[in-house]
Amino acid sequence: MANPVVLVADDDPAMLQLMVRRLEKQGLQIHQAADGREAFEKLENLTFDLVVSDIYMPGVTGLELLQQAKEGDPQTQVIIVTAGATLENAVEALNNGAFAYLVKPFDHFSVFDNVVARALQFRQALLDNERLAKIQQRRGDMLEEEVTDRVQQLQRRRRELLDLLASLPDGVLVVEPGGRVVISNPTADIWLAKDRSDPAKPIHKYLESLHEEWASSEWEIDLDGASLELNMRSLPKTTTAERKVVVIRELGEKEEPPILDLPWKEIEGSLEWLLRQAMDQDVSTQIKALRDLFRDLKIKVGGPGVYISGFTPQWSELTIPDSSGTEDTGVGSKAAEPAEVSVEEDLKDESAARGESPLKKER
Repeated sequence: MANPVVLVADDDPAMLQLMVRRLEKQGLQIHQAADGREAFEKLENLTFDLVVSDIYMPGVTGLELLQQAKEGDPQTQVIIVTAGATLENAVEALNNGAFAYLVKPFDHFSVFDNVVARALQFRQALLDNERLAKIQQRRGDMLEEEVTDRVQQLQRRRRELLDLLASLPDGVLVVEPGGRVVISNPTADIWLAKDRSDPAKPIHKYLESLHEEWASSEWEIDLDGASLELNMRSLPKTTTAERKVVVIRELGEKEEPPILDLPWKEIEGSLEWLLRQAMDQDVSTQIKALRDLFRDLKIKVGGPGVYISGFTPQWSELTIPDSSGTEDTGVGSKAAEPAEVSVEEDLKDESAARGESPLKKER
């Protein structure tokens, strides 16, 4: 404490000057008061670090000065001195906040000096604690403001992230071990709802396997008539459980295989039956070509399936000569050509409609 200011009040001039000299030797700034009223006026106008006052003075007592000093500055220390000490006065002074209660004359001047020094040290300690408390309060307020600002930033970023996820056409999931979904966007919620209504639950089964060593980062499933591609990536590790992010992308409606609405066995059986009959070589060659064309078509489409518009060959138009060796007049060949041409033209039209090259056979 630099140059503390001390008020000394005593109606005994000799004792007043004695205390002033002792205080000046300690390098203190001294204000003197010859009675209680003068001391009271100084307390109203000035602030003091220490007040040394006699308890019995005309006008205003030392106890009243004690009360006035504490009202002006609670940290001001007060030492009460008196020649007529009583236990009641000492207790009252200490209860009202006095630092010490001394009986004059002093046994030794060092007693007075030590009490004054400790009183000033105590005041300095109180001021230091008060200043540190204010500093800590300011730091606490600053920290609270910073934390509040950080929380608000995180909340804004979280809202922005959720808005971004909601705008994505693909489903996005954040998954913890055991397949527990912690974050999902609206598109993902739709697929999860469909997955729950599916007995196979393909999405749920995939999510449960994500944290296994053998888990695949890419997977394709069929759900509700659509093909879905699931892509998994690991999120950076934190103190929480390991998390995976899964993107659900729709590949489109699942295409059913084409269906040929043709009596495969009947047609192929009829062609084989015709080839077993005795007939002109040209007719036999045409029927073989038609059979091979039909087999190629069957292999091409992979099974019973697509209805071919206009493919209605009239087998009755084929003229098959009898086995007696009757001479061929050419009618059979001419009658067979329309059927073959009709079939090939129909196949060409159907192949063109499907974007395929028509099958050709050398005659």
